[in-house]
Amino acid sequence: MLAQQIINGITQGSLFALLAISFAIVYGTLRLVNFATGSLYMIGAYTSFYVVRHVSSNLFVSLAIAAVVGFVMGLILERLAFKSLRGVSRIASLICTIGFSLFLNELAAVIFGRETRVMPSVYTGTAFRIAGTNIIWLQVIMILVAGVIVIGLQLLLFKTKMGLSIRAVSLDYKTAGLMGINVDRTISFAFGLASACAGVAGVLAAFYYNSVFPVMGTLPGLKSFSAAVFGGLTSIPGAILGGYLLGVIENLAVQVISSGYRDIVGFIILVVFLLVRPRGLLGRKIPM
Repeated sequence: MLAQQIINGITQGSLFALLAISFAIVYGTLRLVNFATGSLYMIGAYTSFYVVRHVSSNLFVSLAIAAVVGFVMGLILERLAFKSLRGVSRIASLICTIGFSLFLNELAAVIFGRETRVMPSVYTGTAFRIAGTNIIWLQVIMILVAGVIVIGLQLLLFKTKMGLSIRAVSLDYKTAGLMGINVDRTISFAFGLASACAGVAGVLAAFYYNSVFPVMGTLPGLKSFSAAVFGGLTSIPGAILGGYLLGVIENLAVQVISSGYRDIVGFIILVVFLLVRPRGLLGRKIPM
């Protein structure tokens, strides 16, 4: 059972890591905590539901389409709402992201209904066994997809001109603009990229948990924020580390304590790290 919980934790940690990356990209670029991330996760899940129903049952088709939908949604949100919030107080922008999260959740409930939709079970065959524990193909795919996205993001950020622009804007967007960087385009791209990561996480969650419903992103979004703070909200590697650690710790808590305490663990970690090390494990100190 211990080995099974560790495997489950790594799998669930892949979802947390993708959402934590989304938080880290937006915060690193805009110094904005985007609590609408959970709603973008939900939109990705609904996208996969309708893709499976009307287009193709192939998981990778859903991933590609949801990534595009998430990217476009991120661009729209940034252009319509968050662009005007640059330079205002952080509490105002934070409240705005919470408001958009509630709006998107209610809009989904009106459009799709509040009932839980059932996703088909795919890739449920056993891939291999470790320490007597069955690992199914879906778990393998989830871990690999998260790994490919992480590697792709690192290459984008450190090997491309757009990545250089994102890193420059994250340090000081006003100075970056004076040096010839198109700040608006860079911030929009970063926001779209973060939203695409959330959409991909929603697809994987829909297939893994076999269900889709309007508020499905609320709790994972809060937990992933905890993971991002745990690992370092200003560091993508830290956010990844926090996501995987949170997934493993939660599942070990189920094994050691009780399943009833699963959801509490992430928030305990958040409180402890805000008190002891606000920067997280790998985060850097930034000027206020």
